[in-house]
Amino acid sequence: MNDHAVVARVDRVSRLFEVRGERVLALDEVTADVPRGRLLAIAGPSGSGKSTLLAELGALDRPTTGTVTIGDRDITALGRRARRSIRRTQVATVLPQPSDNLLVRRTGVHNLRVAMRQRGGMASWVQRVIDDVDIGDFVDRMAGTMSGGEQQRLALACALVGGTPLVLADEPTGALDDVSAGHVIDALVRAVSFGATIVVATHDPAVMDACHQVVRLDHGRRVE
Repeated sequence: MNDHAVVARVDRVSRLFEVRGERVLALDEVTADVPRGRLLAIAGPSGSGKSTLLAELGALDRPTTGTVTIGDRDITALGRRARRSIRRTQVATVLPQPSDNLLVRRTGVHNLRVAMRQRGGMASWVQRVIDDVDIGDFVDRMAGTMSGGEQQRLALACALVGGTPLVLADEPTGALDDVSAGHVIDALVRAVSFGATIVVATHDPAVMDACHQVVRLDHGRRVE
């Protein structure tokens, strides 16, 4: 396998919703590859289809047409149980609101251990991820006492600790100030430098600048 083999692929994916009796085309024949060991941004304004595309990659939704592949497996037509298995073993997701990713009344280390056990990771990975994402200064504190930026970096570490091939982050800097956002971007870059593959939905230019590749969407279509 080459250094940048494809971890995931969407091929001519469209997603049609009905909203209050009207048909809304959220994605319109989008094709994109996610290379291994890369930080990739899905970028565009609000309503462009970023979160919908992330949901397709994360096995949270099924496209109306087109195919979604994780590794060498077409997940498009999988049933509910198989899709849950994909979400547990193949894909980890970081939500936009930092505290939504965590057990806020538990320490950072406890959160990491829970995430590791849920995804079948190894205990030795906890310290490795703490070092890789550089969260050692605050990981022993209760998650609820951490700043938003610290919580989001911990959430990224929790997504990484299970060893899933793909990590998805939906607007990871959207709820943060510039300084905290900068720390999260640094953590994303560090994680990829240690071998992670991360896809970020964002409209933050600073996040886009840090990425190896940017997939731009506008009204559900991929644009150059």
